[in-house]
Amino acid sequence: MTKKLILIVCLLSTQFAKAQPANIDISNGLLFNGEPFIAINPVNNQNLVAAWMSLNFSGGLFQITIKTRASFDSGNTWNAQQLLPHFGAAYGSADVSMAYDKTGLLYICYIDYRQQPDSGGIYVARSINGGLSWDTPSKAFDMYDVANKRPIDRPWLVVDNSSTLNSGTLYITTKPAPWIAPPNRNYFKTSSDSGHTWTPIANVDGGNFLIGNFVAAPMATPATTVNGKFCAVYPSYVATQNPLPALYLAQSNDKGQTFNYTTLFASANATLDTNCKNGYLLIAHPADSTKMLFVTPDAHNGDADISAFNTIDGGQTWTGPVRVNDDAINNGKTQDMVWASYNENGDIAVTWRDRRNAPANGFWNAGYDFYYALSYDNGQTFSANQKLSNQFIDFDSVLTQNGNDFMSCVFRGDTLYTVWGDTRNGKMNIYFSKTDRKSTRLN
Repeated sequence: MTKKLILIVCLLSTQFAKAQPANIDISNGLLFNGEPFIAINPVNNQNLVAAWMSLNFSGGLFQITIKTRASFDSGNTWNAQQLLPHFGAAYGSADVSMAYDKTGLLYICYIDYRQQPDSGGIYVARSINGGLSWDTPSKAFDMYDVANKRPIDRPWLVVDNSSTLNSGTLYITTKPAPWIAPPNRNYFKTSSDSGHTWTPIANVDGGNFLIGNFVAAPMATPATTVNGKFCAVYPSYVATQNPLPALYLAQSNDKGQTFNYTTLFASANATLDTNCKNGYLLIAHPADSTKMLFVTPDAHNGDADISAFNTIDGGQTWTGPVRVNDDAINNGKTQDMVWASYNENGDIAVTWRDRRNAPANGFWNAGYDFYYALSYDNGQTFSANQKLSNQFIDFDSVLTQNGNDFMSCVFRGDTLYTVWGDTRNGKMNIYFSKTDRKSTRLN
C-alpha cells in the first residue's frame, strides 16, 4: 500500500470516527434505566459523574433506585455503580440532578417517596471524592411542606460558584406532584451549610408574574450567575398579566428573599404532542453575568423543533426563538428532550432526541437518534447538526412512560460529554458519548 493510499485510508477512518461517536452503555440494566444526569468536576476535568433512575427487583418489590458511576479518565472507564438509599418501606426514587461547587465538592439531589399514603421528600447527599461514595443524605423538602400540593416533583439543584457573598449557596426548585390538579405554583429552598439545613419553602413566582390557575406542572428551571444571582424560568398564563401564555424569568441577588421579574417570551400556544418530552432548560454563562440561554421544544413551525432564546443584558431582553435543528421546516419530524451546556469559554452545546431519519412522522412509531449543535455567539446561530448516537433506534412504547423525560450533557474545552436513555437493545439503558467539537467548529 502506498503512502498516499495509507493517508487517504487514515483520513477516511478519522472522518468516520467523528461521524460515529462511541456509545458506552454505563447502566447495563436488565429492566429500565432513565433520566440520566452528568456532572464534571471543575478542579479535575477528567472526573465525570453520571446518575440515573434504575428499576430493580429487591425484597419482593420492583423499586426505582438512584444509581451513580464515576470516571476519572474522561469517560473511558467507569467505576462500580453506587446506590443512593431509600428512606421508607416501599419507597421509590426519581428525578436526580447534581452540581459541583467550585472547590470540587459534589452534591446530588433526588426524590424518595411513596403514594397512598403519600410520604417522603427530597434528599441531598455530598461526595468529597468525585462520586466514588456519598455521605448520608439529608432531607431538603418534605411531602407536606405545602400540605395539599405535595411539593416534591422534578427538583433541580444548582450551586452558586460566584465570588460574591452568595458563593456556596445551594438552591432547589420544585413543583407539585403530577397527581395534583391546578392551580399550582412552583417552589424553592436554599441552603448555606452544604445542604444539611434548608430555609422554609417559598414560591418562585410572585407580584404581577404569577403562574395562574391553568398550568398543571409549572416547572422552574434554575441557574446561578457569576455575579451571584439565582435565576429561574417558569411558565404562566394569567390574562390580566399578559393576554398570551408567557415564560417569565425570576432573578434574586439576596438568596431568594426578593425577586425581580422579566418576560422571556409570550406567544399563543402551539400544540405539542403530549407524548413528547417537553422539558426546558435555562443555563448561565460561567464567566459573563450578562449572558444566558433558554432552550425548549417548540411547535410554532408546525412540528416540534428545538428553539433557543438568548440574552446579552442579564435577562432584561431576550432574542429568539432561534431554530436549532436543521432538518426541513415543518417536515412532520419531531425533536424533543433538549439539554444544553456552556463550556468555560462561553461556547454552547445543545443536545436533543431527533426523529428526522424515521419513516414515520410525529411521536408514535417514529424511531430516533440523538443529535447536537454548537453555538459560538451565545445562541444567535448554530452549527450544522451532528449525531451523538451511533445507530438508529427503533420506537418502543416505553418512551411514552414516565422516567424518560430528560437527557444531559456537559461541555468542557473541545469535548462534549452526553448521557441519554435509549432502547436499542430492547430495554431502556443509559448511554454515554464523548464527542470532539473540532469537527463541527464554525469558521
